[in-house]
Amino acid sequence: MIKFTLVVINRKFKLFFLLYRFYLKTRYIPPMNCIIKGLDNIEIGEGFSMGNGAKLFSQGESSIKIGDRVSLNYDVSINADGKGQIIIGNNTIIGPGSILRASNHSYEDLNTPIRDQGHVPGIIVIHENVWIGANVVILPNVTIGSNTIIGAGSVVTKSIDKNVIAAGVPAVIIKNR
Repeated sequence: MIKFTLVVINRKFKLFFLLYRFYLKTRYIPPMNCIIKGLDNIEIGEGFSMGNGAKLFSQGESSIKIGDRVSLNYDVSINADGKGQIIIGNNTIIGPGSILRASNHSYEDLNTPIRDQGHVPGIIVIHENVWIGANVVILPNVTIGSNTIIGAGSVVTKSIDKNVIAAGVPAVIIKNR
């Protein structure tokens, strides 16, 4: 029981220290239940905010760059692990439950379990003034142009032009703005 208690205390101390480092770097205090991994590989602009349960992953050789006045709603996951790169422009808002994943698993070798084949890195670029609706999934090697809206529940598998509204699975342009 003592070992369990010490492990819990150690985890809480590490979380507090991480949140303090995040505050020193960004001058923003995230909610306690957020997860931030790879803080040294994350750049965040002024006026950033994130909701409960939001996650930022940028470990190893990956990177996340977030511009000014970007808001992540609750349960948003921004994951650049696996040498990926994610860039989010100024004034972008990302709806609850959305996922951005900048790398994929390798799967070419049928004699090796997929989990042991590593990752194929990619890049996601979201330009400025983009609204990403709730529960959107954005896959690697996608660019979303400025002033664009991505409808709720969409899966973005290829780049989307600027000044449009896109939605669907996979997401397609449905209207110019």
